[in-house]
Amino acid sequence: GETIPIKTVTWQVGEEKQLGELLEKVDILIINHGINVHGQRTEDAISQSYQVNTFSCWRLLELFLSTVKTNADIAKKEVWVNTSEAEVGPALSPLYELSKRTLGDLITLRRLDAPCVIRKLILGPFKSNLNPIGVLSPNWVAKQVIKLAQGDVRNIIVTINPLTFIAFPIKEFWVSTYFKLFSRKPADLTTTILNRH
Repeated sequence: GETIPIKTVTWQVGEEKQLGELLEKVDILIINHGINVHGQRTEDAISQSYQVNTFSCWRLLELFLSTVKTNADIAKKEVWVNTSEAEVGPALSPLYELSKRTLGDLITLRRLDAPCVIRKLILGPFKSNLNPIGVLSPNWVAKQVIKLAQGDVRNIIVTINPLTFIAFPIKEFWVSTYFKLFSRKPADLTTTILNRH
């Protein structure tokens, strides 16, 4: 294949708003950052895990969704979020699992009213800086993700664990159904508040 240069931008957790202007020009935002504190359970490890794995991703998602303003944006803009296989299975790192599961649930909730496509990437243990002992080739995983996205799959599962292919769709169905039944669209909430006054 052809090598395409990629613009690299440095940013910090907590300062995601500084990326707003850049995200206006982005068609597909891939959120794939994370931290793994392994077996730690200190106050700092808890805070760091949630700030990086959950809330930073959430802020980036919301910032990107705010750039979806026209029909053309709705048609071409997408968010791909690597929530991890930890949404439904052990990652041998409790804080990684907890923070990624929280992110996964927030993404499921947000997809109910999102102005554009949000895809979840549920990826098995691929080799990376975060997971140097991963068994899957990152290039193979990337090819599978692209192939499934081209087929308009919204929950992209690439793993060697057959249980994930069963557990994730069941979990996603029930969590999504629960959120639909017990939460309201922003417009419905505004109407309810206005009716009370």
